[in-house]
Amino acid sequence: QLQEHYPSDERHKGFGIKWSSTASDNTASVGAVLASLTVSLTSTSLSSDEKQPRSFFRRTPFQPNFVSNAVFIVSMFQNAVITMVNHGGRPFSVSFLESRPLCLSVGLSFLLAIACLAETLPMVNNFIQLAPFPTKSSKVALLRLLVINLSSCYFIEYFSTFIFRRDVWRERNESYQHHALSTLGTLAADEEERLLLEERKQNSILVYFLCLVTFNFVVKILR
Repeated sequence: QLQEHYPSDERHKGFGIKWSSTASDNTASVGAVLASLTVSLTSTSLSSDEKQPRSFFRRTPFQPNFVSNAVFIVSMFQNAVITMVNHGGRPFSVSFLESRPLCLSVGLSFLLAIACLAETLPMVNNFIQLAPFPTKSSKVALLRLLVINLSSCYFIEYFSTFIFRRDVWRERNESYQHHALSTLGTLAADEEERLLLEERKQNSILVYFLCLVTFNFVVKILR
């Protein structure tokens, strides 16, 4: 009677009950029902495995999309922002522009993030496994998010130091050139200050160049 009210459909994919003939017995055995369910589940799982190839670890192959693009670009950009903003600088250590490794790491991270967003280098995007962005508006929205992230983090740290650590703020914002010229002498500390001033000038040129290239990518995104 159940089979008459709920007939089986061969086109149905998924979980189903395989009806067995019970003409000789009015009551179907529990073992026959369980066997039917097992056969149905096994066939369904085999068909799904054939449609979705899996890797060595039985995981579905990675399929890049817009969400994975946003997670990768925002994470890389945010790590560079955290490194730049949380750097102690003077009077605890050298400032941001006095450390070439720090300038290179942060600047190249910003440049790579914007270059991937602009899709100017397709070979790089394919190597990182980034999916093509669907529309121009999606690029502009993600670029706006990166700019807001950078500016908000910097100004929050700047004004927090100004309000709660006024002495550190004064030390960071004093003129480096005046500080170097006011320590004319033959001491080792004076020579170190001169070397840091030269390092700052060279790193400033490097940072300006990276900013110019990054700005070029930004123009391509907005164009």
